[in-house]
Amino acid sequence: MRKWQFEVLTLTLGLWHFGCGASDGGSGNAAGSPNAAGRSAAGGAPAAGSSAAGGAPAAAGAPSNTGGTLSSAGAAGGLSMGGSAPGTGGSQQTGGSGGSGGSGGKGLGGASASGGRGGSAGASTAGGASGRGGAGSGGSAGAAGGGGTGAAVQSAGCTKTATLKNNGYNTLTSGGKSRQYYLRWPPSYDNMHPYRLILGFHGAGGKGTDVAPGFFGVYDLSNGSTIFIAPDASGGTWAATDTTFVDDILKAVEGDLCIDTTRVELEGFSQGAAMAWTLTCSRPNVFRAVVGHSGGGLTNPTTCQPVPYLGSLGLSDISGNSQATQTDKFAKWNGCTIENLPTAPSGGHICTNYKGCPAGYPVRWCSYDGGHTPSPNDAGKSSSWMPSEAWPFLSQF
Repeated sequence: MRKWQFEVLTLTLGLWHFGCGASDGGSGNAAGSPNAAGRSAAGGAPAAGSSAAGGAPAAAGAPSNTGGTLSSAGAAGGLSMGGSAPGTGGSQQTGGSGGSGGSGGKGLGGASASGGRGGSAGASTAGGASGRGGAGSGGSAGAAGGGGTGAAVQSAGCTKTATLKNNGYNTLTSGGKSRQYYLRWPPSYDNMHPYRLILGFHGAGGKGTDVAPGFFGVYDLSNGSTIFIAPDASGGTWAATDTTFVDDILKAVEGDLCIDTTRVELEGFSQGAAMAWTLTCSRPNVFRAVVGHSGGGLTNPTTCQPVPYLGSLGLSDISGNSQATQTDKFAKWNGCTIENLPTAPSGGHICTNYKGCPAGYPVRWCSYDGGHTPSPNDAGKSSSWMPSEAWPFLSQF
């Protein structure tokens, strides 16, 4: 059993309290450099594409996160984002805007010379970026399948022989400092197939191995469909400037492995969830979906492009159970209806979709009877229900 570290910071100028990170185990690192290739492009967020049919959920039950749980001492301030409509699947645009993508975003029929993120050349000129269909959400009943997209946008690493270290740490130089990140790809990795990429962020005082190798319990549920990364914060604490570090990681990994750049997603806990908010809102159209657990600890974003979001918080977390700090603001930015959502019953949990969200941009709020943790258990249960919420949400895109 790993011991928890916790750290509570009082931040000024609108900074949030944040909690402690869980601990796990691992070592290693790879090369890369800053975001010179033009990460995000002009393709705006898809407006109102039609929803694809939801894929069937996979087997029920999910392993608990290897990062373990945190004590309730960590603060869970900050705002979050939420969302997924179980069973409805991801959205699929059929007529995105041409040219630079525009507000129509990346539809199957939209030619997009500069839409999306595809290195210095932008997204593919042949048909635009992904329409984001694929497997539907399985709600809490189990994991969905590997998901699917329209036209994947392949990274520069497709067809190349991988040189990075698998299931261990890689190093690179970012901002003049040596930094490291844990990288794990499927045993059946195929360099001709573009994979979904999920980056997982640990809490304050933690490290990448708090998240890896299980990645919040999602790795096993991904069934070989996804590549995972868990960066290390410098000194265990995330800073807004770590957006450049993540840019450098993406450049290194996308240059070495075969990634679908329309399906880069984020999951984080505590200050790691707040880091996911910062990345999402400062890098428009780079990240397709986000899951945040008990987030807080960095400056609250004041504006953001629409993004699918699932947020969670425990009733006994130090800041209390509040959708206002975790999902409401991103629901507003997505154009969803803001109303009071149900809170968890004693010993249990409840996850609820916001109403009125545009197709392809759901917001989902999970309330649970518990403390500051990315892996809450219902009373009498030995494993967490959270992976079976997080994976269907992420895999529908």
